[in-house]
Amino acid sequence: MGFGVGVNASDNAEVGFLFGQQLRTVEISGTNTRDVGDLTVNSYHGYFAYNAGRADARVRPYFLIGLGATNFGGVSFTRANGAPGDTGSEIQFSTTWGAGVKVFPAPNVGVRFGVQWIPTHIKTDSEGWWCDPYWGCYVVGDPQYSNQFQFNGGVTFRF
Repeated sequence: MGFGVGVNASDNAEVGFLFGQQLRTVEISGTNTRDVGDLTVNSYHGYFAYNAGRADARVRPYFLIGLGATNFGGVSFTRANGAPGDTGSEIQFSTTWGAGVKVFPAPNVGVRFGVQWIPTHIKTDSEGWWCDPYWGCYVVGDPQYSNQFQFNGGVTFRF
């Protein structure tokens, strides 16, 4: 779930803010499955969108890119010995990429359908060494990302 608000800076350019929230349950599985705790993932992104077509068109495709942060909330749980535990929360820089369409059955009121991808860099592990005769040797990394995908829809107004 989430919300977004944007305003047109011109007939085709839009700037705005997107908030998204995912409620998750962390599980341990093996021969049995056990719920460990709840994890909330929040994302906050400012965005720029390009709306294709004329400003008064009934159907307008759009593409957006945004910069912001993703907050992975901490998981509170009970250890096997009965003691409480907590993983702590983590905030990471993230981007968002999206596309969709706005359909206006009435001149000023429409619906919006889209898809978004939110890649968030989590960490980079050392992969090994790379040696080059010109630049010398350096450590190369193996980046690890959290990839979130979402489908969204909503009501849009134009004035």
